[in-house]
Formats: sequence, structure tokens, C-alpha cells
Amino acid sequence: MDSVNIWWNLSSIVRLAAISWAIAANWVDVDHPFYDTLRDQKRQGWVNINAFTAKLHNTGIRPEGRGQLLHASWVLRKALEKAPWEVFHHQDIEEYLEWLQDGYVEDYEGELEEEYNDKRDHFLEEIDIRTLNGWIPGASQWIILCGKEIYGMEGSLGKEWPTKWTGREGWSKQRWAFWRERFEWASTVTALDQKTRQLAREMVDEMRRIEGEDTQE
Repeated sequence: MDSVNIWWNLSSIVRLAAISWAIAANWVDVDHPFYDTLRDQKRQGWVNINAFTAKLHNTGIRPEGRGQLLHASWVLRKALEKAPWEVFHHQDIEEYLEWLQDGYVEDYEGELEEEYNDKRDHFLEEIDIRTLNGWIPGASQWIILCGKEIYGMEGSLGKEWPTKWTGREGWSKQRWAFWRERFEWASTVTALDQKTRQLAREMVDEMRRIEGEDTQE
């Protein structure tokens, strides 16, 4: 391999690593709430970026060792392990609302109450169960495109945080099975869109297919 090709390969790896960092930096831990007029477009963008990074991972050029699977682990855990809609007291929201109230000397013609209720509703929309209409399609891309590799993964999957998963930390077939159960649960949630529920059912079937292939090998 000549020096030009070596330079090109190295620069490509650097560019791919930069893409990974850009994805991590520009996608925050929140779905697009109902009040966002561009919500549907942004949700589709989220699906697209996950499909793109999964395909990028499958190229075999993996500048960060495990390639894009660190991003996959974050998306899968956010979609299938966290359930903020089950929590009835949110300290971060309470602190913001207290700060908001402290900024008012008096509630002139109900302005404080109106702004308080508006801000509260905006925050709660960001953690509503229906945000899974955005998260489930994004997470599904990793099962569709990288499912077999993810099923066989072991070891650390990055920083852990308290979620509905109570098993051991890291990648495991037990955690994979839990994710499958959560997809199955999502397929039964009346509040979710019909296409989200159908996609969740398809992911259950796909994960079982991957598990079946493993037992036949």
C-alpha cells in the first residue's frame, strides 16, 4: 500500500470518528414533543441518522473499536429501559418551576399560573409515553441492521444509569431478551401509534429469528 492510500485510509477513519462525535453531540436525550411543529420531520431524521450510523458500522471501518455500537446501546436503552412516564415527581422539573415562581413578584392577572402550567405541560410532553413513537423506530434500526452482532455482544456498553433493567451491567443475551420483552410490551400500548405498535411486533419476530439462528449453529 503506497503512502497516498495509507493517508486516505487514515483520513477516512478520522472523518468517521468525527461523524460519531457529531451524532453524540447533536442528538439530545429527549424526543420531539407535541408542541414542536416540526416533530414528525425531526422524528424521521432520528430514524435516518440511526439507520445511517448502523450501516456505517456495517462497513467494517470502526474507528472507536466497537464502531457505532456505543451509540446503539444508548438508543436501545433509552427506548426500551427508561420509563419516565411512570414517575410522578420530577425533581429537575420542580426546581425549574420553583425558579420560575421566584421570578414573579406577584401573579398579575394570572400570568404566573398561565406560564407555570404552560412550562409544566411542555416538560411533561417531553417524557410522555407517546415519545416512544419517536424512540421505537430509531431503536429498531439497530435490530434490523446490526441485530445479530448485538445479540452476541458481551462486556461493557458504556455508562450505566438506573432503569427498568435490573440485571448485570453490560451487553448480554439476558439484556437482549429484556429488550425483546419491552418491544412486545410496546406493541400492546394503546397510546402509541398503530405503526409504532406494528414495528414493535416486527422487532419481536426479528429478535426471535436471530435467537433461533443462534440455537441452530
